[in-house]
Amino acid sequence: MIEVVPAKNRYKVKRDWIESNLSFSFRNYTIPNSECFGSLCAFNDDIIRAGEGFEMHPHNNLEIVTYVIDGVLGYQDSLGNNGIVEAGGVQRISAGTGIEHLEYNYSDDEDVHFLQLWFEPEVEDLEPSWEQNEFAKEDQLNRLLPVISGHDKEGTVKINQDIDLYLATFEAGESITYRHDSKRKLYLFVIKGEVIINNDCNLSKGDSLRIREEFELNIGTEVGAELMLIDLV
Repeated sequence: MIEVVPAKNRYKVKRDWIESNLSFSFRNYTIPNSECFGSLCAFNDDIIRAGEGFEMHPHNNLEIVTYVIDGVLGYQDSLGNNGIVEAGGVQRISAGTGIEHLEYNYSDDEDVHFLQLWFEPEVEDLEPSWEQNEFAKEDQLNRLLPVISGHDKEGTVKINQDIDLYLATFEAGESITYRHDSKRKLYLFVIKGEVIINNDCNLSKGDSLRIREEFELNIGTEVGAELMLIDLV
């Protein structure tokens, strides 16, 4: 079963310093029938204005994944980590028994655009930890590049959950077929461009799919696209 969630159906939050599009119920915002999809409980598409950001705040027993689309995101946490995540960078926080962190736009004159995902942990109350890496566009050209994994895949950022998260950048006219265990779920999000699924389902920027009980997924594009695909339970 393939459920299409158009970009316009996301819950929009707009303030002076931030614009957010929420795909799942989040804190004080409730989206009907969108509490979680498997272990994925938040998928936020955020833009923070220059020089602005989130103040220090706590988390526990969450796996937090951040992917920067454009701009530079600054970061600090209570473990002593202090740095930046540039466009193409992926960061994972395992909040475990508790961590505090802040995130902010590192630039004084440009927006930062990023995706932030929250997953339930596979094992609770672990020691908090942090990891990040950058992935070049050429390494994901016309292929699904694994960047986050709970399965010890070489070159990926590790996560405390049974997921594989892929990034892909497709040139116009390219396609790929993804096969997996139909007992698992797939979540697909269009970052840029337009995507055609199974030759009959057209998606645009900000659209997403929630997929159950499908063994095979054909992903193509006529005009070029960037996307994220998550294989999860």
